[in-house]
Amino acid sequence: MTVKTLCRPLLCFLILSCLSCSQPSKSTSSSPAQPQPIKAAEPSASAPETKVYEVSKEDITKIPGITSRNISVKGVKLGDRTRDVDKLLGKPIKTENLPKLYRSAYENHGIYLDIDRYAGKVNTIYINTNYYKKAKGDLSDLLAHGKLDLLKKSFGENPVESTPEPNATMWEYREKGIQFIHLKQAGTASYTLKLVEPRKY
Repeated sequence: MTVKTLCRPLLCFLILSCLSCSQPSKSTSSSPAQPQPIKAAEPSASAPETKVYEVSKEDITKIPGITSRNISVKGVKLGDRTRDVDKLLGKPIKTENLPKLYRSAYENHGIYLDIDRYAGKVNTIYINTNYYKKAKGDLSDLLAHGKLDLLKKSFGENPVESTPEPNATMWEYREKGIQFIHLKQAGTASYTLKLVEPRKY
């Protein structure tokens, strides 16, 4: 009985060891070669990890291949949930109830967010002239003065130009999810960087 009693735990341990060896993604080995592949595999299991650049900390106009999915303002990015927005930005200055979304203003009306009222997620981010002092590098200049040559140098030479409203001109980079809007109102001009989901033509 004593030999059987000693052998059972040993046999169970060997079986568990073999099972854990056959599943490397769940391995708890402390050898230095194995943790690195496991860490690299974890993000790809759910979704590819996207590097995000904060407009108040980095000059996003200098980052090659940047898209709306790489940009955050005050920590908020496309796809964030309402509860995350509340933690990062606090209470909005005002909120409009639109048919399919809520539009909220923050930071002295320098940031607007469209939040899908059914999914509860951010689907559009607006960063306008009122935020230019907090934006870094050439983005600050773009929001303050709206220089078209700087826009093209930053995001690409061939934006699609349109006039969505009589007093507004928009330059759009659909595949990047980046739009730049020049709005003229009552003798003043304002500029807005609008971030939406990237689309293919």
